[in-house]
Amino acid sequence: MVFNFKAGSGWSFETEFRCFIIYKRLKEENFPSGMQSDLCRVLAKSYGLSESSVKAKVGNYKSEFGDIGASNSSEATKFISENFGNLSVAEAEALLTGYLMGTRGEYA
Repeated sequence: MVFNFKAGSGWSFETEFRCFIIYKRLKEENFPSGMQSDLCRVLAKSYGLSESSVKAKVGNYKSEFGDIGASNSSEATKFISENFGNLSVAEAEALLTGYLMGTRGEYA
């Protein structure tokens, strides 16, 4: 599946999947106070995104998994939720690593 991310926005399948991993970490740790802000701040700074947009994206995952009410999740968020929602944090991180290696031509 191909997703269209706005050019120059900093958003990509990688950043989308990293938000999913943040969600999975939060869920695994039972949503500790302050953890979402800390993780979103680091991701936002690393990829030139706004912290509020990263927090909103993580909120969309919370919505998709029923932790909060409905939101306007993107097709990418819905796809990741439906297809990878059962993964653990470690499995999701391993999948992302494999994806990145493949897109960077590190598999031969």
